[in-house]
This record gives sequence, C-alpha cells and structure tokens, in this order.
Amino acid sequence: MAYFTTSIAVVAGLCLAFGVLYLFIGVRRPSDRKLNLLFALFAMAYAGAIITARTSFMAETLDRYVTASRVSVVFAALGFSAFVWFVAAYTRVRPRWYLWATTAAFALYGLAAIVVPDSVVNTASGVDTVTFPWGETVYMVQTESAALLPLLLLALMALISYAAVADVQQFRRGERDEAIALAIGIGWFVFTIIEESLVVLGVFDFVVLSDFGFLGFVIAMSLQMLNSAIAMESELLGYQNNLEAMVAERSTELENAQAQLLAQAEEQATTAERTRLARELHDVVTQLLFSINLVAGSLPRLWLRDPGMAERSTGELQRLTRGALAEMRILLRELRPHTITDTDLETLITQLGDGLAARQDIPATVHVQMSRTLPPDVHLALYRIAQEALSNIAKHANASSFAVSLTGTDSRVDLSIADDGYGFDPSTLPAGTMGLDIMSERAHDVGAELGISSDLDAGTKVEVRWQAQPAGGQK
Repeated sequence: MAYFTTSIAVVAGLCLAFGVLYLFIGVRRPSDRKLNLLFALFAMAYAGAIITARTSFMAETLDRYVTASRVSVVFAALGFSAFVWFVAAYTRVRPRWYLWATTAAFALYGLAAIVVPDSVVNTASGVDTVTFPWGETVYMVQTESAALLPLLLLALMALISYAAVADVQQFRRGERDEAIALAIGIGWFVFTIIEESLVVLGVFDFVVLSDFGFLGFVIAMSLQMLNSAIAMESELLGYQNNLEAMVAERSTELENAQAQLLAQAEEQATTAERTRLARELHDVVTQLLFSINLVAGSLPRLWLRDPGMAERSTGELQRLTRGALAEMRILLRELRPHTITDTDLETLITQLGDGLAARQDIPATVHVQMSRTLPPDVHLALYRIAQEALSNIAKHANASSFAVSLTGTDSRVDLSIADDGYGFDPSTLPAGTMGLDIMSERAHDVGAELGISSDLDAGTKVEVRWQAQPAGGQK
C-alpha cells in the first residue's frame, strides 16, 4: 500500500484547499485582507512544493527526479518568502531589513533552481530505491552537497529564529491564543527537520517527515484565523444588535419628543388663538356693548326732551346690537372652525359686513344673492378673502362707507368688496403688505381670479371670480 505517497497527496490537497479558501476570503473580505492573501499564497506554494516532491519520489529516471526537484525548490522558495511576510503581518513584528534580507535569500535560491539548477540539485548518477517497513518502495537519488545548500540552511535558520522571537513578543503583548497557535505550527516544522536529520544520520530508521513539516502550521494557523474571524463576526453581530437596540431606543425617544413638541405646538397655537379671540372680544364686542349701554341709558331722557332724536338713537341702538350679534357669531365660529363650512356663505358674508359697519360706525351696503352651493374649499376661500379684505378696511382705509356684493349662479360666483377710503398705489406697495399675498394664494388654491384696483384718495376694490367647471372637468 502506498501510504507515504498517498499521505503526501492528501497533505497537498489539504494545503491547496486551505489556500483557495483563504484566497477567496482575502478577496471578498476587506478586514485582514493582507493576512489572508499571504496565508493563501503560502499554503498554495507549499502544496505545489510537496506535490512535486511526491513526483520526484515516484520518478524512475534521474532526469525526471531532477526536473521535479527543481520545480519543488521553486515552490518552496515562494512558500518560504510568503511565510516570512505572513508571520510579520500575523504578529505585527516587522524588522523590515531582516524581512527583506531573508526574502532575498529564498528568492535567490528559487531563481538559482531555474537558472543554475546544479547549484541547488547536484545529483550523483543512478537512482536508488528505498523500501519502508510497510512495504512501500519509493525512488530516491544519492545527492552530493549542492553549492547553495548553505544559503538555504542559513535562510531557514533566520526564518525560524525570527518567527520564534516574533511569537514571544506577540505572547508578551497579551495575544496568547494567537501566539500559542503560531508556536504549535513552528514547533511541528522544527520537529520534522530534527527528525529528518536523525534519520539521515542513522540514529533510527523511519520515514522522513520533512515533507509534512508545514502541515501542522497550515492547520493550526487556519483554525486560529477561522476562530478569530468567527469571534470578530460574533463581536460585529453583537455591535449590530446593540446598534439596532440603540436606534430603536433613540427612535422611540424621538417619537416621544416629537409627540411632546406637537402637543406643545398645539397647546401654544390654541393659547394664541384664544388670546386673539379674547382680544377681539374685548376690542370689538365689549366696545359695541359699551356703546349699546350708553345709547340705551340715554333713551328715556331723549324721549322726554326730543322724541325725534330718541327715534334716531333707537335705530342706532338696533344697528349696534346687530353688529355686536354678528361679531359674537363670528368669534363663536372661529372657536369651532368646522361651523364655517356648515353655515351658508350668504349668512357669513352678511355677518362680516354687519360687524364691520357696527365696529367702524359707518354705513354699509351688503348685497348677497346665491343660487348654488359651493365646494367646501371654495366656500372657505371666499369667506377668508372677504374677512381679510374687510379687516384691511378697518385697519387701513379710514373709509366713510363700504359695499359688499356676493352673487352666484350655476356657472360662476363673483365677490366684490369696495370702500371709499385712502386707497393706495399698487406699484409702490411692498410685498406682503395688507394681506394681499394671502388673498392671492387663497384664490389661486381654488382656481379663482383675484383682482385688486385702487387709487390714492379714491378707495379700493377687491374682486374675486370663481368659474364652475363642467361636469367631469378639473378645477
């Protein structure tokens, strides 16, 4: 049974498999890429060296033996060079001049196997056979000392010495598991060299194990690197889980903070609206009620002294009461905005006109005639535009009278609000003044046309026209 050569083939296959595996890991995985690629190069070069050494054992002629041996030397030189730099990357001990000198020695030895083969494989004539105790026979050539053999031995001693020192430094740094794995691999290699030397010297008769020297190193390092990769992946997974938990926690906190901010914003908006309504209630309704109270209190005396004046005051009292009632209804609707769209536009516009007339104590003409029901958004837009226009009259126009007209047919709606106040020059008016931009935006949103005409000392007129769309059309 060919146990020896079969074992060599198995070892070569294992090393090649590890080499391909870590080559794939090094290409695909950014972390520790250099370390993985160096280990892959070493493992594949070592596989090439021992498989060609197996070929030399099975050679039946001197030429075949020499050719296989030369190729084995080239692979071995490449593997030793990769080994040096792998140990440097693994232990992070990098005396660069020493590393480059050792690499140069192995490179010279490998190059010599190609250019001057007799300097590394100097054979005597003939082929001998060696039979192992279990009956397997292999072919070996009696060789004389090659010229560059001392260079190879010196480079190997330098390699083993450097690896041992780097391993000790790594152990002292606290990386004990990594250092122990490296020590096991190097220890097995040193053991096989010593065993081969004792067999050659005749101390005992056994199979030479030098071709299996780096097998322990390949297995120990691959298992350690795999264990480190698994530990790193587990650590990264733990970080990911912690990160996901932190993200979920922060998301919950942000949602709670957002909810609190929304609640605060709603509360502030409600408070601001209540403050505005309270101010209007005080400024407008209270003032009207105060005027009503004054007129009502003076009526008994006026009836006795001047019935004509009392009759006119009664009309004034009616106007003030109607205005106060209109203002109160407007404020109540502002407290419940949905009632604005629930109330017909004719009533709303009439109440706005009555309220302003009572508030400013000026005559008003309010004409409302609607024959159709408007969409809710158009209903609200026209109400807000009228409200803004009448507010501008109260604040800026100093008008002595105003007129409001709302007419609506099946095909169109026209809203007109005119006053005889100061007026203004539209070309010199700053943007955003008097709420004109707000009215324009509201009209645009519902597809209505807004026109504003004004002259100095000639009053202002605001006109809005909304055209109903045909059935199936777009607004």
